[in-house]
Amino acid sequence: MRKDKARAIDLRKQGKSYNEISAALHIPKSTLSNWFACVQWSQMTKQHLSIIHRERSRKRMKALTDDIREKRNAAYAKRRNEAKKMYPQYQQDRLFIAGLMLYWGEGDRKLQNGCIRLANSDPDMLLIFHRFLKKYLPTIYKKTKAYLILYPDLEDKAIKTFWSRHIGVSLDKFYKTHYIKGRHASKRLPYGVCTIIIRSREYKEMIDEWLQLAKSDFV
Repeated sequence: MRKDKARAIDLRKQGKSYNEISAALHIPKSTLSNWFACVQWSQMTKQHLSIIHRERSRKRMKALTDDIREKRNAAYAKRRNEAKKMYPQYQQDRLFIAGLMLYWGEGDRKLQNGCIRLANSDPDMLLIFHRFLKKYLPTIYKKTKAYLILYPDLEDKAIKTFWSRHIGVSLDKFYKTHYIKGRHASKRLPYGVCTIIIRSREYKEMIDEWLQLAKSDFV
């Protein structure tokens, strides 16, 4: 028997992987596979190594996930602290309070989805909220997107143009329009429903913190 094969058998019985044996003895993995692929005790070693590998991978993934979560939570806490410091500067500003009240009543309050989102059929309401974003969240203001929900008899381009001009979101920032389909197509809402949306969990945390502070002032 080759001396290196005897040594390879010893290492394999110690629970070493093909990679470890190949690195130690400079034997190609293909050769090791030819030696051990059909050996029962080697297959048991392989199964044992697979279990260890899966457990190590699970621990690495958990550590990575925990690290990402910790960094995200730190970023959210940072934005909330910024919001607390900024609030006294704005609390007497009518546009600031108006924007918060609109979001309180009509906005998406679920923090987990990370979307700052407000929908309504009233163009002036969307205009006020868009101005709120521009003045108080200028960092993400340019990321504002919009989409429409229309009845079948409303023409997409014309309605998009109306909303774009009224609230100040350019046409290229509109997502594909959603149409309401039903038995009775009727123009119940002359301009449909428009939704303003910005994807940012961090700044949604800021809005939520402002809302909590404003509620404490008013309630």
